[in-house]
Amino acid sequence: MDNNYTSYKLSLGVKKAQLFKQLANRTDFILIISGIVLVAWAKNWEGNTLSSITPQVTGIFGGLSIASVLDTILYIMVTVLLPMFSKLADTVGRAEAFVIAIGFYILAGVVMATAQSMDALMGGQVLYAFGLSGVNVVGHILIADMTTKINRGLFQAFYDVPALINLYVSPIAGQALYQSGNWRWAYSLIPFCIGAASIPLFIGLYRVQSKVRRSGLLQEYKQQQQKEAPQEIQKRTLWQKIQWVLVEIDIIGSCILAAGLCLFLVPFVLAVSRWGGWSSPTTLGTLISGCILLVIFGVYEKWVATKPIVPLGAWATPTPITGVLTCATVSMFHASNWNYFLMYIQVTRGLDSTTANYVQNSYHTVFLLSQVLAGFLMKRFKVYRPIVFVGLSLMMIGMGMMIPARYPDSSMVFLIFSQIIAGFGSGFIYVPVLIAVQSSVPHEDLAVVTALFQVGGTLATSIGSAIAGAIFTNLLPGEFAAHIPGEYDYATLAGNLEAIAALPTDQWHGVVTAYGNIQRIFSIVSLCFGALAFVFFLGMRSFGLTDDEINSGDEYSVTDEKKSKLEVSSTSSSRDPAIVELHDLQK
Repeated sequence: MDNNYTSYKLSLGVKKAQLFKQLANRTDFILIISGIVLVAWAKNWEGNTLSSITPQVTGIFGGLSIASVLDTILYIMVTVLLPMFSKLADTVGRAEAFVIAIGFYILAGVVMATAQSMDALMGGQVLYAFGLSGVNVVGHILIADMTTKINRGLFQAFYDVPALINLYVSPIAGQALYQSGNWRWAYSLIPFCIGAASIPLFIGLYRVQSKVRRSGLLQEYKQQQQKEAPQEIQKRTLWQKIQWVLVEIDIIGSCILAAGLCLFLVPFVLAVSRWGGWSSPTTLGTLISGCILLVIFGVYEKWVATKPIVPLGAWATPTPITGVLTCATVSMFHASNWNYFLMYIQVTRGLDSTTANYVQNSYHTVFLLSQVLAGFLMKRFKVYRPIVFVGLSLMMIGMGMMIPARYPDSSMVFLIFSQIIAGFGSGFIYVPVLIAVQSSVPHEDLAVVTALFQVGGTLATSIGSAIAGAIFTNLLPGEFAAHIPGEYDYATLAGNLEAIAALPTDQWHGVVTAYGNIQRIFSIVSLCFGALAFVFFLGMRSFGLTDDEINSGDEYSVTDEKKSKLEVSSTSSSRDPAIVELHDLQK
């Protein structure tokens, strides 16, 4: 098979994206961007609603002590699916990939709403991962496709701004549904929210796709490439075409990675609570199998895979990889430090779920607002490294403050203030690093590097969640034994917030001390992750942001050969009213 032709066919979705940007008018742009933001709001709404009732729902199924398994499974699946969706977007188009993702989102909501056990709920998380990964990566790719590099930071920041409303309103809705006995409706709302919110985006994509179809440019492009294709490619059967797609998305590597991560990470949560400890055959067998598969994955990606998931060595600059690692360690800090924080704040401060969510969201609120400020600063000064440096410094200061702030007897003001400092710093990191990673590669690699950026975050989050689960399940029994007087049932106390609240005063104080000590360990581990993020940041190259319409990369130049492959015939462009409209807009 002609590898050059194969690589070029992969850019069909990129060709569509370029035509989208050229043919879209102001109305189309508003529909697409506002539609992306609306879908992001709906995704965040249902996510916050579910997170507010997760402790109670997992408690109903007797699984509060393994609640982090849900997050671990979700992020493992998302880690594998993100590059697959990005390659799908490059292969068939952004719009098509988005429709597939929305379909999985809706199906996941139905499965989780009808779940009758913890296992069924975890199965729904698998389907949910398909929808979540597709919506996440395609949304960020569309924003990058439709904007210039200098403005991209602002648009990427605004993508998450609607979440500010959800942080404070959706937990109230979730608790209202739970307290009324209708908690399943929290899952049932997923199809309605996501489906309805995606309508403006679908309308915008349909409008522009119709213009592309009427212009005939894409069809001429495909016909030209078909003529230039080798004879064996022109005569491929349906099965051969399916095989080609599976190779392009690296289905074998994806399956090995998913299996390896599951086998390696899940024992950190289940070893003590369900599998009989670290010396049990199940735990040892699972861990060893996971390690072997991860080694096999590395060997396969390095020497066997023709289209590896992680394209190491594909770019001359280290910025894409070091940028991914920087944000990945920040994600690991977040997952390990906040995975059990909601439960901790309810146990130690006696807060109800709604108020506890407000305290937890003090970090997220400042995080979202500082992203917008970072976007404005990037647009104003056309740099990113000084902003990230300030962000990392503030994040580490906030994490250091969290160590004493999260003692049970510390001031609530001190606790919230430490989260505000860390949140402000984290917001100064995420968007600038994302834009730096996207801007340091050619446009044809935009979808891949965006997926790689999110893969780093989700993989780090799954590792951080597994670390938090391991600390919680392995150290909490000893903390209980050291601080709780008299007799108690560990399984009941570790899995039921109401049972903890009903304890006698002396035993309740022992539980509070135990949870406080565990939270202190979480904060210390997170501070170490922050220092590691700083080390990775030092490997990112400095460059200025520009107003380039085509994202050719600040450290790269698109060759004339690449440009000629994407050239549109000027004779064909004058035949369609959509092209005439484009010429008028450009004037």
